[in-house]
Amino acid sequence: METIKNDSLEFALDFEIKGTNLYLDLARKTKNILGKQLFYSLAGQEVEHAKRIEEIYDKLKNDKTSETILPQSLPSVESVLKEFFLKAGSTDLKKDTDNIPGYELAMEMERKGYKAYEGFYNNAKNESEKKFFRQLMKEENEHLISLQNVYFYLTKSGDWLQEDESKVWSWMNF
Repeated sequence: METIKNDSLEFALDFEIKGTNLYLDLARKTKNILGKQLFYSLAGQEVEHAKRIEEIYDKLKNDKTSETILPQSLPSVESVLKEFFLKAGSTDLKKDTDNIPGYELAMEMERKGYKAYEGFYNNAKNESEKKFFRQLMKEENEHLISLQNVYFYLTKSGDWLQEDESKVWSWMNF
């Protein structure tokens, strides 16, 4: 059985590490508590992605099949932020929206990651590879949706409310 190419795994690992570093840096720089929670949550997910990719990479280097090492879904960033949002109560979550360009940079990074994984998916040679890259695409898309929801909530609530219902976190509207 063919396995996932090492160059695509190397790219994925490097990309997730860069994402972790970006999110930690953005979390450190922002004063907005909702943004800080979002960026730290995304950094944690990127660390988990990198760990799983590295495990797959190591197993493939040892000539083991990738059939048994597909990634499992992580808890959603939405669920983490929803809990945070509800606990915040009357706290002004729109205070200190100082790092709007950081959200834009992060959204662009997630779009690039999705497109790269989509390319790897399209070039995959077997179902195991397709499942792996499909999962990474799904998770990058969820990260993008998370960033978009917080970005629109903080900057353009009117535009945010007009977004596709499957993407909008309506619970933020309370």
